[in-house]
Amino acid sequence: MLVPPEGPRTYAQWSECLDRLAAGTQDEACLAHMGGGELSWSGGVGPLFAQRLADEFNARLTRCSEHLTRDLRMSADEGCVVRAILNARQSLFFLHRLAQLPVFAETLRAHLTSEVRKFAERSQKSLEDSAQADRSGRLRLLLQNNNLLRYDALAASGVAAPSVQASSARTDVPSSGTRRRNILI
Repeated sequence: MLVPPEGPRTYAQWSECLDRLAAGTQDEACLAHMGGGELSWSGGVGPLFAQRLADEFNARLTRCSEHLTRDLRMSADEGCVVRAILNARQSLFFLHRLAQLPVFAETLRAHLTSEVRKFAERSQKSLEDSAQADRSGRLRLLLQNNNLLRYDALAASGVAAPSVQASSARTDVPSSGTRRRNILI
């Protein structure tokens, strides 16, 4: 489907954007397109749109939680744990940027931003609580150094979403046989 160069103006165009967000295949393009749009908050359009957007946010947060849980359950080493956290942080970073679009009413922006923040806080707390069982303390250290709440530091700095492959922790084995570990901070 061809997307008009300007952002969405009518509820039907906004609805198409929400459908594309739900598909999850063109998130960045959809975000850029929505950023150039206008939405009339009068009549029944505002509440209807806000509800649809909130539903998509909830679905995205649920998927983020499911993917994080699955990735952590399947993680075989520290690099996999860090990669799972970075993937979740990238999802939260996208949702934070979506929530901050100026076209949305201030109350909607505040609500969505708050939902992302609460999710990140609850998830980080849950991860830290589960790390208490690790006697070595390595998991706790990984979780502290790769905190989910740092998604907003990316947003505050205006940095583009991080590349998960480029920023994942690596474990290299030099030719001398000793292990050297690069840990993200």
